[in-house]
Amino acid sequence: MNTRLQVEHPVTEAITGFDLVEQMIRVAAGEKAAFSQADVGIDGWAIETRVYAEDPYRNFLPSIGRLVRYEPPHLFKGGDRGVVADAQASVPVSHHPLLRGVEGIRLDDGVAEGGEVSMFYDPMIAKLVTWGETRDEAADLQVEALDAFEIEGLGHNVDFVSAIMQHPRFRSGELTTGFIAEEYPEGFHGAATSDELKARIAAVAGFVATARADRARQVDNQL
Repeated sequence: MNTRLQVEHPVTEAITGFDLVEQMIRVAAGEKAAFSQADVGIDGWAIETRVYAEDPYRNFLPSIGRLVRYEPPHLFKGGDRGVVADAQASVPVSHHPLLRGVEGIRLDDGVAEGGEVSMFYDPMIAKLVTWGETRDEAADLQVEALDAFEIEGLGHNVDFVSAIMQHPRFRSGELTTGFIAEEYPEGFHGAATSDELKARIAAVAGFVATARADRARQVDNQL
């Protein structure tokens, strides 16, 4: 098999409607491909980010530990989440259920709250794929979904990939393999923001801290 398949196949699936993993298994089982190159169309744009247990504030050093809290964005109506069933190859892309009807967002993860990310395995927590009619729409969905992640217990790169999705150079499409080194020569220190937004965040954080302290003081049998 193509060892790079696991990196890109959700993006291919999002814009063509064809599940390459399924097709490779079918061919390996002796079946003939049910479609030709002429049947493959491209619909919209898709972007994939990988949520990793690595710390962008410390030069992307691996971060190990227990997922004390892991709450990915709720992608499906009713709060259900998980891996979406793959579509059959014969389904036209315009009716492809993989991304349509779930707000253009797909999440592939293999972890759960309470689990541990150790030094012996890949630090990937999840793959997040978004689809949109335009590249900017797909990027906007990335930001929305990434900012909805709740991960505690170890370092992660959610802030970093969210900042990338909002970076003017990324949005312009003028990318090279030197993008990170060129745009963050002194390392990643968070996305720039306004003093007004910082003040609002500080006010919210202060309120939450006070509310939690008030609640804690009402617990019985304290010294």
